[in-house]
Amino acid sequence: MTASPVTTSPAIAQDFVSFQSASFTYDGTSFVFRDLSLQVPQGQFLCLLGGNGSGKSTTAKCVNALLTPDAGRVLTFGQDTADPESTYFIRSNAGLVFQNPDDQLVASLVENDVAFGPENLGVPTEELAQRVSTALDRVGLQGFQQRETAALSGGQKQRVAIAGILAMDPALLILDEASAMLDPRGREGLLRLCQELHQAGLTIIMITHFMEEAAQAQRVVVLDDGCICLDGPPEEVLTHTEELQALSLDVPFAASLSLKLRQRGVTVTPCIQEEELVAQLVRLAAPEKKESVRNVKGVERTVPLIQECQENRPPDTPVLLSFQDVSFSYTNQEDLWALRHINLDVHEGEFLGVAGHTGSGKSTLIQLMNRLLTPTEGQVRFRGQDLAAKEAAQQARGAVGLVFQYPEYQLFAATVYDDVAFGPRNQGLEDAEVDRRVRKALAQVGLDFEAVARKSPFQLSGGQQRRVALAGVLAMEPQVLVLDEPAAGLDPQGREELLALIRRLHEQGLTCVMVSHAMDDIAKLADRILVLNEGRVFADDIPAAVFADQEALHAIGLGVPAVQALALQLRQRGWPLDQALYDEDSLAEDVSRVIL
Repeated sequence: MTASPVTTSPAIAQDFVSFQSASFTYDGTSFVFRDLSLQVPQGQFLCLLGGNGSGKSTTAKCVNALLTPDAGRVLTFGQDTADPESTYFIRSNAGLVFQNPDDQLVASLVENDVAFGPENLGVPTEELAQRVSTALDRVGLQGFQQRETAALSGGQKQRVAIAGILAMDPALLILDEASAMLDPRGREGLLRLCQELHQAGLTIIMITHFMEEAAQAQRVVVLDDGCICLDGPPEEVLTHTEELQALSLDVPFAASLSLKLRQRGVTVTPCIQEEELVAQLVRLAAPEKKESVRNVKGVERTVPLIQECQENRPPDTPVLLSFQDVSFSYTNQEDLWALRHINLDVHEGEFLGVAGHTGSGKSTLIQLMNRLLTPTEGQVRFRGQDLAAKEAAQQARGAVGLVFQYPEYQLFAATVYDDVAFGPRNQGLEDAEVDRRVRKALAQVGLDFEAVARKSPFQLSGGQQRRVALAGVLAMEPQVLVLDEPAAGLDPQGREELLALIRRLHEQGLTCVMVSHAMDDIAKLADRILVLNEGRVFADDIPAAVFADQEALHAIGLGVPAVQALALQLRQRGWPLDQALYDEDSLAEDVSRVIL
């Protein structure tokens, strides 16, 4: 694929995008950005970083004329985005992929959705089918033309949305956290595709919270409160660890570990690529030094390993949820099983992580837990009662609280109070008990009752909205909290705050089940991890055991936590490192002992 030709005047052909002292406000008073000046040359691969509310998504929408500035100018392909006569041309050549695919899918069948854009551009019928097939092939969805979009997983929907933009053959591709719902293999594939398209001449603007994606760009721009605070090549910007941390952004794992090693006296040069860090460490650790440290495990630690910190569930705790040879199909077609022969027990008080590639059946599994779906075959039991029975199903729906992907989309009431109170009221509780539960739930999620109760939930920030949605589930006082990608789309600070909240709820005795593509998050929180592959159980064990086989996980589209992956690389080179699950501090400690 080559970039579509775009006609621009010779004077500005170099810059595909130009913000010229541009300002934008949604409400007329608070500016998302003010006097922003930013140029993106033709053919550049630019990554935009910043916390939630920093102006990234608004900037992206201004590029393809979905929004226009209140002051200053934004030029795309040399044409003013505020000029109505330029709108069609700009949007036809600047493809924008949103964070949530449900905001972008328009057709019931995959092929019709992918064809929608090019068809509206007047692409001939004989060429249309080829464009659809090529675009689906590029995103790894070969043969999905006749699938129903409503039956796809979140990650599959995102790939369809990307394919729909690629089928338009844009000259400029804008990705607004387009990888947020993708599994590790999907993210790798998207990055690989971006590199191919970029090498073919496509200009790319990528918004992301994943530092490994930012590291692949030509240029990184960091926004804070609508202003550019860092701008340069990734190897320069992403090693500004203190500045990035002050902006509540992640630091690339290699850079973070480099810093921890330097603090321990290891003379490594800060870098952003893990391969470069491994090469430095291998050079620093001479063979005689490795031989002198035969068993790091025998040395007293100041930092415990993650797995040593986790308390395993006692074997005699009651079973809350039980799957007995459960299979499920959305279509009843033999070759389209979403789940097949699942046997699973969820015990009281444990934290179960659920991982798997896009379309592996994760979301289907958790919807069976409170009978939003019913098994095609087999039984799901709650406290020993079959959920096929009406009374047992009603009990499970009150006891198993399900928080969907993007939980803020569950908000609907006029006030925060009424939204959180909705569940308890439907349970038939007295007003005094409803009030008690609302106050308790808001406190549990760290929101001040007096400050937010009478506000509209839609007046709150994105992070606060997510907390209100979670409070609405907690107010029903569930025995099991089930979370489907709860941190998707949050900036690093928001993610850490939400995960800390979930950890506290579990420590207070709540049984938790969490679906996530983020292996690092699951490793930190879960007592046990269930891995699904093509609708079947691939693994069910403690995190250290699951993440011990990197090759097997990679083969099914998953990865291991970044820190564990680097430890495995060093171990393969003969380093005497423990077999347990590492975090950054414990790995830095052991690596420094080997070298020093």
